[in-house]
Amino acid sequence: MVTKVVLTPTVSKHFTSKPKSAAHNRLFAAAVVPAVIDDDVETVIEYPETESARCAHISSKSGRLVTEFQYRVYDACRQIPAGHFSTYKAIADHLHSGPRAVGNALALNPFAPLPIPCHRVVTSDCYIGGFSGDTKSKIFWKKAKLEKEGLSFDDSGYVLPEHQQSRFFNAFK
Repeated sequence: MVTKVVLTPTVSKHFTSKPKSAAHNRLFAAAVVPAVIDDDVETVIEYPETESARCAHISSKSGRLVTEFQYRVYDACRQIPAGHFSTYKAIADHLHSGPRAVGNALALNPFAPLPIPCHRVVTSDCYIGGFSGDTKSKIFWKKAKLEKEGLSFDDSGYVLPEHQQSRFFNAFK
């Protein structure tokens, strides 16, 4: 399978034009570095491909059936290649949904790190964002996974400006 990576124009509609968020800066400053940082980006979990398998799959995170919307989010997310990132907004725009709905689905992702690499999704201001619904410590797991794949961040948890355009993915099918 060949993955097509699209370089976006200098200014993407998926990035906010606002300066770095003070709230994000506070979150990152208050985050606690865990004793062990999980940088695993190689473990592949079985992903249901058929309709019947999807209808019967119980999420290990919620104990409930994975919803049709969650599968749509996961199917979009799995297209983001290693070393690249997308935003909750870009996925939401592709799905004609909202960024929070996408974030909620990814917080319950039972197929991480692969084939559904939710660690590759950041906020519209290129802040690393939460991971597994956690913004206090697992944020460092997300950062470690992305750095292992070649993405770099500044000291406040934002994707470096030189990667913001060259590594941004929005070529969802």
